[in-house]
Amino acid sequence: MNNSHVDEIKKEDRKAFKGFAIMLVIILIAEKFLFAMFENLKQALGESVPSLLINTLEVITPFASLVLSILVIIISKIVYTNSKKEYDLWKQRNEDDDTIDKIEEKLSYLTFLISVNTILGIFFAAIAGMLLPFEDVNGNLSIIKGLCFFIGLIPFMTSSILIQKKVVNLQKEINPLLKGSIYDMNFAKKWLDSCDESIKLGIYKSSYKAYRSVSITCLILCVFCVVGYDLWHFGIMPMVIVIIIWLVQTISYCIESIKYSKAK
Repeated sequence: MNNSHVDEIKKEDRKAFKGFAIMLVIILIAEKFLFAMFENLKQALGESVPSLLINTLEVITPFASLVLSILVIIISKIVYTNSKKEYDLWKQRNEDDDTIDKIEEKLSYLTFLISVNTILGIFFAAIAGMLLPFEDVNGNLSIIKGLCFFIGLIPFMTSSILIQKKVVNLQKEINPLLKGSIYDMNFAKKWLDSCDESIKLGIYKSSYKAYRSVSITCLILCVFCVVGYDLWHFGIMPMVIVIIIWLVQTISYCIESIKYSKAK
């Protein structure tokens, strides 16, 4: 490495350090301000926020899975049907335009919707197990709430799989090189292996962006757990769980990076 390149590296570091130092000062000032306001914050939010959150979840949890699943099924049906029609028309015209790109973009949004619905469904199923929010105003077991919740589990569990199957199969029709069945336990690996280089590059960029987003989120959650330890009596388990998630993500990312660097 020549001296000019070393000087360029040092210059880049000095330039970036100015912004870093300013941000560090802002964080320290904000920290002092928050600690000064902590007692007032504890009195204002100490009991009201958890109670409000729990009461809200007790009201919406019995019906959440059913409502969300119905909405997702309706939206998915409309988007998939339109995408399928557009693809069939494109095949008939046999024109090389941007129709395929638009269809694939719609299918990507549909996959996004299914993924979010799956996570929310698991969340409300877990909340139902913890809070058991199936009582009526008199404290008796509400049959309506119980039925709505358990009926809602059926479309939640089946719709995500069936909709994703349709999306994957349509993507395979559009791109015959893509391989893998949604029912296959090794679907993700087979799908990635069958992708061309441009698709893989998009997946890798998205994965790195997700890695960065989760890292930032874990840092924010660590601060939240420290505040919540005294404010809402979290205990240490939330912090332990956040750190485990952060470590698993970071270690798996680093191991894969080392593996691919050796393969070059």
